[in-house]
Amino acid sequence: MRRTKKEFLDYNEYHDRPFGLKWGTAFAMEELVSEIKRNEAWATQEIQPLKQLSREEIDAVLLESFLYHKKITLQLNTKDQYDRYLENIEGVFFGEAYKNYFVLAGTKIYWTDIRHIEKKEEEKWFTVSFSDDVSATLTCSSLQLKQNLQEVEPIKDEFYQQFPEED
Repeated sequence: MRRTKKEFLDYNEYHDRPFGLKWGTAFAMEELVSEIKRNEAWATQEIQPLKQLSREEIDAVLLESFLYHKKITLQLNTKDQYDRYLENIEGVFFGEAYKNYFVLAGTKIYWTDIRHIEKKEEEKWFTVSFSDDVSATLTCSSLQLKQNLQEVEPIKDEFYQQFPEED
């Protein structure tokens, strides 16, 4: 039996890389799916137009944001190429205002472009909401704790001496 000489040909044209990399620019599947979902969420978003406010109402909200360091959300009259309102701008107003515009979150916003502005109500970090099951178990355990405390007799220290009060 006669053997033929084996020839190995490069399967790719990436000679600048020392390793065999055929699909170096390909997405991993997770990245591809997450980008598809992100694009779909952006394409299907529907931002409802809010009430047009007067300059006095806008000034009142900006003043409160400036004085009390409250976050505000701002909707512009501007629409994108698909005739949808742009996303709201959020931030704290630090008092940088001029005749034709003011600055919010590093963005120059013209007074005539503002549609609606309002305070952003944020939930405090220490606010905890319990479900019904958890609150029921908490009330049961607190009742048991109260009963246990009533059963314990107060212990007196025989060596404790009360300090005399000065008048």
